[in-house]
Amino acid sequence: MTAVFVKGIIPILVCAGIARAQTHSVECAGLTAPPDTTSAKSTAGTADRQAPTSLAAQIQTRRAAPPRSAFLCRCGTVDASALIAKSSSQEVPVATALPGSFRFNHVLVRESRQFDSSPRGTLSVAMGRANNGADVMSPFTLRNATLNSFWYERPGPPQLAGAYDLVLFFQASFPLGDGATSNLKSGTVAWEVCGFNGPTAASR
Repeated sequence: MTAVFVKGIIPILVCAGIARAQTHSVECAGLTAPPDTTSAKSTAGTADRQAPTSLAAQIQTRRAAPPRSAFLCRCGTVDASALIAKSSSQEVPVATALPGSFRFNHVLVRESRQFDSSPRGTLSVAMGRANNGADVMSPFTLRNATLNSFWYERPGPPQLAGAYDLVLFFQASFPLGDGATSNLKSGTVAWEVCGFNGPTAASR
């Protein structure tokens, strides 16, 4: 799993409407990789090892990659006003009935609008299956001092069979709301999920 924490990235295209604790996702042009200046990969040892030209052609030929479905990205936003739970945590749906055959290229969350400092305390967001918290993306601390701070990961699938719902998991050190309105006055999280449908577990 590759994780990159970056401050000050140019905003990516993320548009969606929010209704209560729902995030309305749209297809979008995703960020296929973090900028070169923010890559967590080492500069050494990443070159593709190709066969010498003197080898027989049949040895140099590489096996064709198996076909896969089209690459798809979905994006959305969650506004502070959608966080109304009386408790200190709340799940916000991102995708429903995601198949176990789905393979993530990457997931990304970005604090596109800074969350205000009231109420005092900590606030974070993670991504995972419903009722499982952060089994897709690690918690990312909000209320960052720098605009457009984001967290980027290339996760493995949390399950290989069946379907599951994907959610954003908000966690605070204070009650998020009163059940009807949010205790947070401002702030927005933008999210992005990109991937494709691979072979099912049964077809392997």
